[in-house]
Amino acid sequence: MLQTLVDEQRSWLRRAIGVGLVVVFLLKFLLGTLFGVLLTSCMLYYGLPFVSQLEPWSLRQLVLWFDELGNDAKVGLASSLVTVLGFFIALHTTMHSWQRQTAATMRMSAADAIDTVVSELNAVLLRVHLFTRAAAKEVERVRSAKVHLDEAPLLSVLSEDVLEFRADRQRILQIQQEVIALPARYAVLFMPLSGIQSALEAVEEQVSFVTKKMWVSAPVGGTSHPEHRMQFLESVDPVKYTELSAESSAARDKISGLQGGIRGALLSPVLEANAVAIARIIPMMFRRNRGDMNAREEA
Repeated sequence: MLQTLVDEQRSWLRRAIGVGLVVVFLLKFLLGTLFGVLLTSCMLYYGLPFVSQLEPWSLRQLVLWFDELGNDAKVGLASSLVTVLGFFIALHTTMHSWQRQTAATMRMSAADAIDTVVSELNAVLLRVHLFTRAAAKEVERVRSAKVHLDEAPLLSVLSEDVLEFRADRQRILQIQQEVIALPARYAVLFMPLSGIQSALEAVEEQVSFVTKKMWVSAPVGGTSHPEHRMQFLESVDPVKYTELSAESSAARDKISGLQGGIRGALLSPVLEANAVAIARIIPMMFRRNRGDMNAREEA
């Protein structure tokens, strides 16, 4: 019963917030934009006779009234109208330019912040991939060929890298939380842009795939213990390390593609495409399609 009441209150609150946002947007559009002010004026002009006893002058009546004025009044009224109209146009142009510049700065800042987080994530995933692949191959080689530990110096190198591997696992968890927080940090900026929210969710999904595989058994690390090679050999499971290596590599490839898409979506309103860019993109698309067709024929 209590849970049902809470759900009803949340549903009512969501509806109220949605209606409030729509009302605020309409008021801002009607009173804060040039087209909105023109539309509001037209609605007042044509709707005033229906809600009151007043009837605005028609254009013909306004022209006749202006014609009956004296020359000084005509000059003063015309100059005032020109001054007010020029000030209004200049103010609107300045505000529009300022808004565009501010939006471009915010997009570039968001693109740099996301690029920094995702680039570090890719670097960490690359280190995890290289370490786990090397560890799995070396352990499998030593076990299958029954190589003496004195003849496997790579185990010592890998033992030193274990410390960095442990730190990378913790860093992946931290970056995952940073990726989750990005949509909330730039929510207002992401709303009018399509695809960024889903792309960040896809990045977080790829990271979650890695985190499910990365808690493999790992030795203490370091080479201070005289039996560190044996400890490393006994602690590493080649199968799980190979799975983690493959998962890290696949996630890194997909995240790299998503990273470029996110940055392009953020900067595309700032750096608009021109004829030269279109002329270069079209041949690239045809070459890619031709390569895909050749690959299918070979398969």
